[in-house]
Amino acid sequence: MRQIKTNRMIKKLITIALLAVSVQLNAQDIVTDRPDQTEAPNAVKPGVLQIESGLLFERYELEDGFSQHRNVFPTNLFRIGLVKNFELRIVNEVVNYKTIDNLGRFNDREVQGTENMQVGFKWQLTDTDSKIVVGLLAHAILPTGSEGISNKYYGGLAKISMSYDLDDRRSLSTNIGYANEQLDFDSNGLVRQSDGAFVYTLAYGHSLSDKIGIYAEVFGNYQELEEWKNNMDAGLTYLIRPNLQFDYSYGWGLNQVMNYHSIGVSIRLPN
Repeated sequence: MRQIKTNRMIKKLITIALLAVSVQLNAQDIVTDRPDQTEAPNAVKPGVLQIESGLLFERYELEDGFSQHRNVFPTNLFRIGLVKNFELRIVNEVVNYKTIDNLGRFNDREVQGTENMQVGFKWQLTDTDSKIVVGLLAHAILPTGSEGISNKYYGGLAKISMSYDLDDRRSLSTNIGYANEQLDFDSNGLVRQSDGAFVYTLAYGHSLSDKIGIYAEVFGNYQELEEWKNNMDAGLTYLIRPNLQFDYSYGWGLNQVMNYHSIGVSIRLPN
């Protein structure tokens, strides 16, 4: 009799364990564009609202002994699934810029407000279960930012995004694209005020468990088609609930003096 009870208890424990594993595996359905710089090729499903929000603390060394601190609180990406494999995207950021004289010659200069809003789309070109998933992403940048922050120009960016699964735990992802934030309109139509920049990212992701993932990434741009600016970052994600993810990342410059910290949270509605 005791043996029968023991067997039943073992069966119950096995059933509970299998259910727990099933829940954790299904929890991986949420795919986010943060915290790395690489945009995922996957679009959210129709009727889904995914909000990806975070805080960013960034520092750049400028010329002549100055440095610029850029704090974003928060940065918000709203992703809305319209039809299969197609989403609407809206980016809004509240920022604080502070220029510091490292030599103490001038008082610190500070400005706070909103960045220019971005409105765009993501179109997933291949199925999610494809060996290589491909997506197309494009944003229009609108001169809606605050005085002293907005450059008062329109802008645009476009990227091809690809991801490749090395196995069940490891993946490679990349973005290749072009961005220009110095666009204007006159009687002749669209006018470029600068040559813009080619942008690239290459990220390696590794799932340590069904809830914890880590990544390392190189990214940068070819500014004005004259100068490369290359950077690197690394970070982690933690799945709190099936539709709720926490993230942290740290980035630094490879051929420039720059570093940043970022923490964030992403939620998918409905679950």
